[in-house]
Amino acid sequence: MPVQPSNHLEWNESMHSLRISVGGLPVLASMTKAADPRFRPRWKVILPSFVGAAVLWLLYSHRPPPGRPPIPNAHNWRLGQAPADRYNDTYPLSAPQRTPGGTRYRIAVIADLDTESRAQEENTWFSYLKKGHLTLSDSGDKVAVEWDKGHEVLESHLAEKGRGMELSELIVFNGRLYSVDDRTGVIYQIDGTKAVPWVILSDGDGTVGKDAGRVATYILAFTLDGRFLLPETKIGNVKYEGIEFI
Repeated sequence: MPVQPSNHLEWNESMHSLRISVGGLPVLASMTKAADPRFRPRWKVILPSFVGAAVLWLLYSHRPPPGRPPIPNAHNWRLGQAPADRYNDTYPLSAPQRTPGGTRYRIAVIADLDTESRAQEENTWFSYLKKGHLTLSDSGDKVAVEWDKGHEVLESHLAEKGRGMELSELIVFNGRLYSVDDRTGVIYQIDGTKAVPWVILSDGDGTVGKDAGRVATYILAFTLDGRFLLPETKIGNVKYEGIEFI
């Protein structure tokens, strides 16, 4: 004879519910309700947990194996740069100094000698680099400039139609000092007393007017509201065009 189950259905319960004994533990299954509130999914808890797990999975799946650098992309391109390739934002190159008269800065001007830049030596052109100090008073209402004695001579053998080293700009970039020859389009890196060609930017036909009369360069400083902090002061009898804090 078949063995009778040890637990029987209790028909005295409501026809809408069924009590079943499983392993000696009663379980109630409701046949009238779509879902018991105790077993409803708690989405406020489940959804954040699911999103968090998905993010962790994505991070782990895109993590490179040990010993391998990450693949460069638009988001991590800086990570692949060696320290020597990163931009050097040092400015100015020389640290400002605190003095009783105010803050002292190192400055320089570069000369554009036009047709006078040709040297006596064959295939040689030159320019002047003059350095000094600019002091801004603590109150910000006065500027003083002191120039070093003499000037440095920068030479190059690059020219265009017999003209070269007409340097019209002086700028600090990536931790170095550069100047631009507006005749040849050569950008020079100023390394001490050497003008080292860096890149060439050619533009236009290079024609310029040919410079009559005396030439001189002056420096002055004023505020945006028109107050003069430094009166017009002569630098020299050549045309200095570029100026920079160095």
